[in-house]
Amino acid sequence: MSLSDLASIGSLASGLAVLASLIYLTMQIRQSDKYQRALMSQGTITRNIDILTLLSQSRFFELISRVAAGETNFNAEEIGYLQLRLRVTLLSTQDTYIQHEAGLIDEINFENSLTVLRNILSQPVYRAVWKISRNGYAPDFANFIEKQIATIPLTEPGDPVAKFKEALATVTG
Repeated sequence: MSLSDLASIGSLASGLAVLASLIYLTMQIRQSDKYQRALMSQGTITRNIDILTLLSQSRFFELISRVAAGETNFNAEEIGYLQLRLRVTLLSTQDTYIQHEAGLIDEINFENSLTVLRNILSQPVYRAVWKISRNGYAPDFANFIEKQIATIPLTEPGDPVAKFKEALATVTG
């Protein structure tokens, strides 16, 4: 075997090593991408659980129940709470929207976020709160919310106890 044959074999081995390194790097990048998406999803879910914990406090829960029942008579403090409730939802939606646009959040998390937003904005009280707080958001996001509102019908006040009893009756036969 000549020196040039050894050099050719060495060059081939070097090329194979580079190819193997690139394949390994590609696998690592894919794994890292999956891990990053899982972290983003987990962060979204954790944030939503924190919001639910906040809203389950009796003061918020009572106010949210009154809105769902169709009440429209609120004092200044209660309107402040309603603005806070809407702001928390909108900021959460905005974050999810930005992450979705960047390809970091999957369609399920994005749709879940929009479903919560649509349920809230289907209530006339929150639409009124939106009208007085719209200027507190970036124009692009505010326009996105306006487009959502245009597709959301207003809901009628509901009785959660009656809805539960009806659902229970269908489940229990």
